[in-house]
Amino acid sequence: MRTRSLAALAAVALALAGGLVVAVASPATAATVSKPLRTMIADLPVATEVRTGYDRDLFPHWIDADSDSCNTRYEVLIAEAVTAPSVGSGCALTGGRWYSYYDGAYWTLPADLDVDHFVPLAEAWDSGARNWTTAQRQSFANDLGDGRSLAAVTDNVNQSKSDQDPAEWMPPLSSVHCRYVGEWAAVKTRWGLSVDSTEKSALTSYAASCTNVTITVDTVLGGSTPTTAPTTTPPSGTCTATNGTDVTIPDAGSAVSSSVTISGCARAASSTSTVYVNIVHTYRGDLVVTLAAPDGSTYTLKSSSSSDSTANVNTTYTVNLSSETANGTWSLRAQDVYSEDTGYLNTWTLTV
Repeated sequence: MRTRSLAALAAVALALAGGLVVAVASPATAATVSKPLRTMIADLPVATEVRTGYDRDLFPHWIDADSDSCNTRYEVLIAEAVTAPSVGSGCALTGGRWYSYYDGAYWTLPADLDVDHFVPLAEAWDSGARNWTTAQRQSFANDLGDGRSLAAVTDNVNQSKSDQDPAEWMPPLSSVHCRYVGEWAAVKTRWGLSVDSTEKSALTSYAASCTNVTITVDTVLGGSTPTTAPTTTPPSGTCTATNGTDVTIPDAGSAVSSSVTISGCARAASSTSTVYVNIVHTYRGDLVVTLAAPDGSTYTLKSSSSSDSTANVNTTYTVNLSSETANGTWSLRAQDVYSEDTGYLNTWTLTV
């Protein structure tokens, strides 16, 4: 059971397989966005919402990603309890106490609380999630990587919110409105979701009377993370190939691979070959990434790290491939070695 990241939420509330060679990564394009509240809202892209085709079942949710008998709903209840509950068989919770910040109410029975998708699933669909893969929608609906994505709140208050955005609904407790719009902007930024013009106007109006606190969020989709390899001019005599077909990386599953073929380079590969990798994943520390040469030799580009909770891999690795022939089929392999989240390999580029 992974501890959820609640530091950002608290700050806003208070202010308002083994390889042969290990490659050295150059600095990645930042996947972290940090902006003043009003700037973050101003930077949200505006687009018309589209509800066509929406079905709640298109967002698989309340999964038990780590197979500990506690699904996402119960993970949130455990993480957000102000008095820690006892966790019994089948994840039965007893003795806990919870605070619903929407209305300032305290509860002692889990049944009195809903776990709110802070940006409702239908709203996410309208704002861009209709174009996502099922794996991405599942990750959104079970996002334990940011404490603002899901919130344990009074059930009937959450039901009154339904799928409404801040232009249509705000928490009944007016003292938390600044916190609410900040978290709304953070979640929309984290997942690269748009806002409609009425929604943006409402957010802007509310934020005008709030302290302009700095909000920090790790992006999963959109944000500052590019979806294609950066444009570079390769040195003379190099050969480059890209594979941009999405490949789903299963949760704690076998490695998946994506291949490119280099041809017309009748020479050895370079000692400073580069591999640009863009993987969308809630926790990049879960991932092991290796490069397989045409002769089967493997090079570890990235090892896993249980302490790295940053989202996404968006990095250019430099690796010595001088012992390899440039021509042939090369494979990038990615594996999630920890339980909880799925992701996908978006694109990768090999320059030899």
